[in-house]
Amino acid sequence: MDQEAWQSYLDATRLLLEQLDSRLEAEAGISLADFGVLDRLGGADEWGLRMSDLADSTVFSRSRISHAVDRLETLGWVQRKACPTDRRGSYASLTEAGRAKLAEAHPGYADTVCRHLFDQLSDDDVVRFRAMMGAVKSSFERPTGPGMARRSI
Repeated sequence: MDQEAWQSYLDATRLLLEQLDSRLEAEAGISLADFGVLDRLGGADEWGLRMSDLADSTVFSRSRISHAVDRLETLGWVQRKACPTDRRGSYASLTEAGRAKLAEAHPGYADTVCRHLFDQLSDDDVVRFRAMMGAVKSSFERPTGPGMARRSI
């Protein structure tokens, strides 16, 4: 049973991510990965996010986030700012063009997530889903050891 649940999760996640990437590219000319960076920066204050924090909150490593931000800077959607308290640190923030690109891309993104995920769930399912994903996320923040009970797949 756990193998079937795991495979269903993997398949559903892959299909959803593929659909999001295709729709974002077709409707807004942006990849899902770049949308993720813009979306994280869109939720930040006027300073934006430190590059290290941006990397930690996306699918990018710290070295790859630098290349991604370089590309987004070239497109005029992101700007870097030097950190006033740390000479080696820098911030990334959205430009007005970046905010416009995010606003252009967001409706298709939200529609796809709702159509293929949340519209398939009852209100109670959404509450349980939030709790389950919170538990999975928090499992990365707490230690695990050989004595902990585990299920097999």
